[in-house]
Amino acid sequence: MKPTVAILYAESRYTPWKENIDFETVRSFVDALNHDFETLVVHMTQPCDELASLLKSADYVVNLCYGFGNYNQAEVATWLDLNDINHLSSCGDAQLLAQDKKAVEELLLEKGVRTPVSITQTSQITEGSYIQKPRFGGCHRGIEIMDSTDATSRMTFGLDNDTLLQPYLIGREFSVGVIPKADGSGYEVLPPVEIVPFPPRDVFIAGSAFGTTQREFHPILTEEMSMEVQAAAVMSHNTFGLNYMSRVDIREFNGHMYILDINTMPNMHPRKSLIPAILQENQIDLSELLRRFIAINDQMRLSQYKIEGLNPIEVPSNLD
Repeated sequence: MKPTVAILYAESRYTPWKENIDFETVRSFVDALNHDFETLVVHMTQPCDELASLLKSADYVVNLCYGFGNYNQAEVATWLDLNDINHLSSCGDAQLLAQDKKAVEELLLEKGVRTPVSITQTSQITEGSYIQKPRFGGCHRGIEIMDSTDATSRMTFGLDNDTLLQPYLIGREFSVGVIPKADGSGYEVLPPVEIVPFPPRDVFIAGSAFGTTQREFHPILTEEMSMEVQAAAVMSHNTFGLNYMSRVDIREFNGHMYILDINTMPNMHPRKSLIPAILQENQIDLSELLRRFIAINDQMRLSQYKIEGLNPIEVPSNLD
């Protein structure tokens, strides 16, 4: 009997940040599952007991739901966790923590990983550019770039606890994906992709709302820079207890790598999103990625039962 894989999604218009999700994304996952699985496509219309029962009937749930109504993606994952649904995405607690940019800053600095440090008083402001961002949120919403005069003014009038002001780091930007190893024994770092502003400019943010950028899949990096990029991506993934897949945005500044953001559920639109393009560049198709997700899921579930003292032979085929 074939395992059943449910694909859970919500169209962009239903998500809080209008994520780039449509049926083309879902179709790519349906095609990737081929004939090895029974496939169930589920469009979230409301978190409810009936939906939970339907999803629990599947052996695995591919979570493409980036939010629904006022639920963000981390809260959707939390709902899946609370209903004991075996979803192939990081748990809600890990995602919630990684969405808190202040917590990200504090935890990374504690681990010795470089990241921009928030301004807490006007005396820390010198000549240069600064970036104001919401403590929570995504898709670059609510971001403002300003000079030192405006930054001083903002600090003088005071920022609320849900707003961060940080130095804007001028330098090269890279995006790095982390996915399971082929044997499901752990994680590997995909080669970094450089995000290049076009036309060239010092101040830029990846995202169409802030001007055009291009992708360079074979950036020129020293061996030290390449190692630092990979180490930062792995440390971020592990520090926040992420699983399956993540993407880290990194900025080079004065010869060192600084983590800007951690994406716990990278968008997977087959034509528009970054991770599918990186996978294609590295000859990893979506079928292989899903196979790796399932392999590491099986490893984690096996470990869970071993911890509980059960014989691995007695592990059921699903978690109902």
